[in-house]
Amino acid sequence: MFTATRVKILVVTCVALFMAMLDNLVLGVALPSIQESFHASMSDLEWFMNAYTLAFSVLLIPFSVLGERFGRKRMFLFGIAIFTIGSAISGMSESSIQLILSRALQGVGGAAIVPLSLTLVNSAFPADKRAAALGIWSGISGLGLSIGPLVGGLIVNGAAWQLIFWVNVPVGVLAFLLGLRWLPEARGEKRPIDPLGIALLGAGLFGIVFGLERGNEDGWGSATVLSLLIGGALLLGLFYLWERNRKQPFIRFELFRSSKYSSLVIAGFWMNAGIFCAIFLLTLFLQQAQGYSALEAGIREMAWTGCTMIAAPLAGLAVGKFGTRVVLTTGLALQGIALLGFGFLIISQGVDFPFLYMLPFMMMAGAGMGLSFTPISHGILSSVPEEAEGEASGMSNAMRELGGVFGIAIGGLVFQSGAAVQSASDFGDHVVPALFAGAAMILVSLISVVIVRGRRAALQPLAAGEAT
Repeated sequence: MFTATRVKILVVTCVALFMAMLDNLVLGVALPSIQESFHASMSDLEWFMNAYTLAFSVLLIPFSVLGERFGRKRMFLFGIAIFTIGSAISGMSESSIQLILSRALQGVGGAAIVPLSLTLVNSAFPADKRAAALGIWSGISGLGLSIGPLVGGLIVNGAAWQLIFWVNVPVGVLAFLLGLRWLPEARGEKRPIDPLGIALLGAGLFGIVFGLERGNEDGWGSATVLSLLIGGALLLGLFYLWERNRKQPFIRFELFRSSKYSSLVIAGFWMNAGIFCAIFLLTLFLQQAQGYSALEAGIREMAWTGCTMIAAPLAGLAVGKFGTRVVLTTGLALQGIALLGFGFLIISQGVDFPFLYMLPFMMMAGAGMGLSFTPISHGILSSVPEEAEGEASGMSNAMRELGGVFGIAIGGLVFQSGAAVQSASDFGDHVVPALFAGAAMILVSLISVVIVRGRRAALQPLAAGEAT
């Protein structure tokens, strides 16, 4: 059983985590209202979304490592404070530029909250309870990310769009005060600050993420996109060369010598790529091909997210009994089958079919997500020394975030190929190959778990007590 102290830690971290993950996608359905308020351009609308994503994805690893040096609790509470302030400023915004900057501030706070909440939960629970606790953490993370559009639709349908941000303020203040009282301080290995390394890493990730986000809009062959992607890759290469020669590097690349760690980081990237490619397109399919409103589509997607919320804690229990690889391969297989099922359903039925036909595949995809999030998080943290948990958490979350951006970009590229979409039927014709592309990404994730680990695990004995 969980003790009262551990339950308090789980409550504080999960409340803040839910708030941060929710704001990844909650704003999407409110964009028309915001556009009317500010007379915003299409470029402004893109930046309302991208400002958060860019700041969030670029700073995940730096904040994780800073938490190891300065204290996980301290940096976690700093993230809550910054996120809450950013939410308040967003709610008070009177211009597009103010909202863009405040959304970036929210992303900064979220980048500290997400990885450090995982590390705090992991360090608070003993080995025999850890998988179950991380299952709850994974369920809350997936739920917050997935129901963002639904929550945004509910708010916008009955109130001003500013309320989307104002609801974060009392939640953030409460989480900060409870965290100040309930969370224990913990640190990892104390390493020197590396300003140049942080700058190279941040700039490189910014170039890659921003380039992926701009690819479909500006064209993948445009000078801007190519400069961003190539420049980002070169900066990350320079970061690696710089870190390799340091006695105490900012990122310990030797962690990737563990087959378990490296295969799960790769699996997290490709899983998020495939599933976010599908979620993005199926949300549009429900609205633009089947005619549901944003709120109606969000309600139907609860079949997906609800199964994720249920399956993630159960996955924590299953990991303790069956091991990481068995649970993860099951989850990935369910997701891949579901994406193929969506595609073949549209091929056989067109776009005009009852939602009940989609329901089994949505439930299968949601259960697969829940069965995948937990073993990836638990497996990565169990494969590194305790002093490296913060860094591993940041790396895992950063790669998954980058995978999500990559998947949406590739899904959009496949969807837009060929003739223009002029009808609901055309939408169906275009979405099928994109769904199959998402299934292929899930397959890559599955291969990284089954083949990469299977080939190398015999060469690397696991640490005592580590589940396989």
